[in-house]
Order: sequence, then C-alpha cells, then structure tokens
Amino acid sequence: MLMTKSRYEIPAFQLETLPQKHRSEYPFYLVLVKWGFAFFGQIFPKTAANLAFRIFTTPRIRAVHKRTDDLIESARMFEILYGKVILKGYEWGRGERTILMVHGWESRGTALRSFVPGMVQAGYRVVTFDGPAHGNSGGKQTNLSNFAGAVKAVLNQIGHVHGIITHSFGGSTSVFALAHLDPTIEVEKMVLIAVPASTRKVVQDFTKLIGLPKRAVKAHKEILHNKLNGLHFHDTDLIESLAKAKVGEVLVVHDKFDPSVNFESAEAIFEKYDHVNLLVTQGLGHFNLVKDREVILRVTNFLRSEEEGLFS
Repeated sequence: MLMTKSRYEIPAFQLETLPQKHRSEYPFYLVLVKWGFAFFGQIFPKTAANLAFRIFTTPRIRAVHKRTDDLIESARMFEILYGKVILKGYEWGRGERTILMVHGWESRGTALRSFVPGMVQAGYRVVTFDGPAHGNSGGKQTNLSNFAGAVKAVLNQIGHVHGIITHSFGGSTSVFALAHLDPTIEVEKMVLIAVPASTRKVVQDFTKLIGLPKRAVKAHKEILHNKLNGLHFHDTDLIESLAKAKVGEVLVVHDKFDPSVNFESAEAIFEKYDHVNLLVTQGLGHFNLVKDREVILRVTNFLRSEEEGLFS
C-alpha cells in the first residue's frame, strides 16, 4: 500500500546554515581551458570533443577520509569484479532486509555512512561500494552507463534490496540501472538526495562551462550516444527513466539553495510522479544533506515505514 504523496519543509531555524563563501566567477585555469576549446574546437572539433569527453568522465580527485572512525573500522569489506575493474564494497549489520547506498561524483561509498547506525539499529543490513574510478575501486574513467553497470553488478552480488539511498550522480546511475540495464529488479523504497532531474542539462552546462564550439558539441553528443548502446540521449534523464524503474515509493531530498544541482530538479520530479515524496531543507547545500541529523532521521523513517504517514 502506497503512502499519501507528501511534501515537507524542515524549518530553517532547525538547521545550522552554512556561511556564504565568496567565489570568483571563473578560476584562471578555467579561462585558459575555455580559450583553448574555443580556438582549437573550431579547427579540430572531433579532437576537442574527445578531450572534452575525457575530462567529463575523469574524476578530478579520489575522495579519501582524513581520519578513520568506528563505522569505517567496523565495516566488513568485500570485492566485486566488474569487467576488468575491482570494486571495493563495505557492509554493516546482518538483517534480512538490505539497504544499498550509492555515492555521488568524486565521492565514495563510506561518505554516506551517517545513515548506517539508524538502519542497523532498525535491523537492516547496509551495503555500499566505491564506484569505478572512485574511492578504493579500480579504474580511471567512468560515465553514467558504466557506473550504472557497477550498481547492477553490486545488486546482483548482494541480492534483493529493500531500499536504495543515493546522492547526486549516484541517483542518476541507480535509476538508469533499474530502468535500462535490468528492469526486472524491484525495490520497495528509493531515496534521491540532491539529484539532477536531467543528465542532458548537466552535459549542456559542462560544454558551456568549457566553451566548447557548436561543431565540437555535436561531436561530443555523438560520443555520448555511442556509449548508451542504442538508447536515446533523453533516456539518460532521471525524470524520464524513473517511470521505467520498478520502485514502490521514492523520497526526494533537496536543499532550496543547493549550488550544485538546482532545486527545480526536485520540484520537477515531485510534480511528475504520484509515488514521489519531497523533503526540503534550507541552508545545507549539496553535501551536508547526508550529514544532517534531521535528514538522516526522516530518511531512516521513510525506509522503515510501511503504511504510516511519512512526516508524522
């Protein structure tokens, strides 16, 4: 039985809002990158497109923990062979029902560990992993379909999951995996934290950011299309793919002032689907959502709830 579709805003006074940091419009290196693509992209559009794709699919950093903690130390580690890449996995609890956590771009699985104590205490088994080219997993590059394939590989390894908690890019890849790579997978609950509704817009914003000329943009789209194995480019959009994913109920969590993914993404997903609930914060930005106590509590309650109201 589905719960009543709900929208709830956590009052701003309950949050520790982040101080605003002044940022210059463009760092100097980006000015040079934009100049380079604008000039050489006109002359060598395919070469520029290939370079842009390489930049787009290569994480700039490998997320590491500055210090360890009890949760990291208590994780049971495992490995999965995904193609030629070894994925590193982490597991807590031994409950009969499983929660999978999928991290975002330039992050790692254990970055979502704040959700572990509540779920383990509630009797769940919690599993996460470092995606390709992320954390301690192998690989140097990854993209939407490749990362989604890793999600599918992990799901095949760990068995049926009751729910999936995702952050940002992890939401896009998880929905893509359920909708297009293995539509037979059924999940009772899914949490989409700070996810972009449109992957196409993410790509468009990137090509605009680096100043890719129109001819090179066209070549870049062809490269992306070839990576989708026959799927249309609009199939990459989470807001469209979610219709094909077998998910019982969805909770979208988003901050009104997210500087990385516009809040309009959350509103669009919420308005489109009857099985989507929306939890709104003010002042947590893009990353602190997964560390906020109120958010963690409400996500945990959502995953545990059956028929009772989500925000009661």
